[in-house]
Amino acid sequence: QPQHTEVSGTAHSSKNYIFQTKMPFVTLLTNLKAASLPSDAMPRLIRFIAPLMNKPQEAYNWVLETDKVMSKGLDNADKPYVWLKIEAIGTFEDPENIKVLTPKLFDFFTNELKIEKDCILMNFYKLSATNIGKNGTTVAQLRA
Repeated sequence: QPQHTEVSGTAHSSKNYIFQTKMPFVTLLTNLKAASLPSDAMPRLIRFIAPLMNKPQEAYNWVLETDKVMSKGLDNADKPYVWLKIEAIGTFEDPENIKVLTPKLFDFFTNELKIEKDCILMNFYKLSATNIGKNGTTVAQLRA
């Protein structure tokens, strides 16, 4: 039987509430070949960042795009490049969270995926619940 959490005076099942309000988006773009990354690279990344971001693993949405034509700099398409984008509600409003998360992510890529730090660029985006649509409405409306 699901637990219930009181939010704004309205009871929500905890499982549904998690998915309605905690939906981080992770996009990894790279010019590396798919075969050069472990097949479980994205699940490993999610398992790593979920506790750091204080969000449940099951709530993450991710996309891995390999074999892209892309360059870090004007004319470096022949050099390895990884661009990580993370979007979340409530995580990146405080710059301190980004300062703590960034070096840990770089260490993950270096140690777990064997990608050099100078080949990686990361962007962190704070999302508003109004800017995410789910089940025919916005997450802000689902929270109400």
